[in-house]
Amino acid sequence: FRLAAERDGNTGEVYIIAGERPIKLGYLFNTIAGAVQSSLWPFKVPAFPVQLLGSIVEKICIPFGIEPPIYRRRVDFFTKTRAFDTSKAKSELGYQPGMSFEKEVEYIADWYLKRGWI
Repeated sequence: FRLAAERDGNTGEVYIIAGERPIKLGYLFNTIAGAVQSSLWPFKVPAFPVQLLGSIVEKICIPFGIEPPIYRRRVDFFTKTRAFDTSKAKSELGYQPGMSFEKEVEYIADWYLKRGWI
């Protein structure tokens, strides 16, 4: 934000700010589990049954004013590619990520662990 605010002549421009490289979900989960000294389930849960369950739960809960414990869109998040091109921010603003993905996970996990939240 600071880099964009300090640059003249970019009013209305859009910049994508993200990490250095795309991270696959399996790698993300394994990295987080390692940082909090945990392990993952030894099996994968298929998305479709959970998406279906989310749709059913929404249809049941919402008319009664109950917050559904699971939404289809929350499950959908894990089925979509989340890779972004930061080349415009790099070339026009000189943007560079401050930390690697692994360091960010380590930093955040440490914060949670120190507070006893994990």
